[in-house]
Amino acid sequence: MRRVASAAATAAGLALVLAACGSDEAADDTSDGDASGEVSIDYHHGTLTLDEPATTVVALEWSLAEDLLALGIEPAGVADVEGYELWVAAGPQLGDDVVDVGTRQEPSLEQIAALEPDLILTDDDRTGGDLTDLEDIAPTYSSDFYGRDGGQLQTMRDTFSDIATLTGTEDVAADVLADLDARTEEFAASLEDADVPATFVLAQGYTYEGAATVRIFGAPTMASELLESGGMTNGWTGETDDYGLTDTDVEGLTNADPSSSLIYVAQDDDNIFTGELADNPVYQGLDFVANDRVHPIDPGTWLWGGPVTAVTIFDEVSAALGL
Repeated sequence: MRRVASAAATAAGLALVLAACGSDEAADDTSDGDASGEVSIDYHHGTLTLDEPATTVVALEWSLAEDLLALGIEPAGVADVEGYELWVAAGPQLGDDVVDVGTRQEPSLEQIAALEPDLILTDDDRTGGDLTDLEDIAPTYSSDFYGRDGGQLQTMRDTFSDIATLTGTEDVAADVLADLDARTEEFAASLEDADVPATFVLAQGYTYEGAATVRIFGAPTMASELLESGGMTNGWTGETDDYGLTDTDVEGLTNADPSSSLIYVAQDDDNIFTGELADNPVYQGLDFVANDRVHPIDPGTWLWGGPVTAVTIFDEVSAALGL
């Protein structure tokens, strides 16, 4: 897996953040975490209260595992560890002792229970809102990444702060979020000073059932909202699904704003942009292709992640655009 200097810089910055102190919490938190006392949050599933901050935590979604690592907490178990290591390779890495508890779609309840967790982290998209089996094992927090009011970017921040409260790590969370805010301002200032297009199309490229597929991040995806918070404009205004995504073929790219820069993530062994599409006349005729405004970013950049991923996205896009 290719790594770039910006990912290393992000990791170094994270290490500094974890050593610092501060204070921050989501708007719906009802109490601050304390190393030895009760913690409680109010969120869309009601009130979740723990007698003390959780220390043994299982994460059933990669973005939630990333959040734990950003807070200085090694998850006891994670769903699909191999997948995390592939798709979140540019983010904080799991330790060798983390137990794989099955797939994100069908985690093993037996393996989760064997870890005796204080807290389980999942999301509504995976559980369908039915938390009963998980709650029989341990208190369970289920995020609503796609449905909470305020957009996916704000939901990402709120979820991160909720987890910080439940694990007694609000001070660390405050510094991580402050680092994201500072990076957002830095990115916006660099973009304003640079002579580069501020319009983007953000995509994943991969082969599906033998065909080149382009997944475009429209509104209201977290990654799109993030770049917009840094002063960019999304050049994709086509119809999206409930998640803010559009899966299309190369012809679909003709609907993008031609003044855009195409910024994409693709695995080294399945890069349709340098492979199948390299000799495609439709692709080669796109304005951003013909004028060299196509920019790969680290294949391990997880575009649905938490605040550390968000900083990595800014770093990657900055490097790609020469900011």
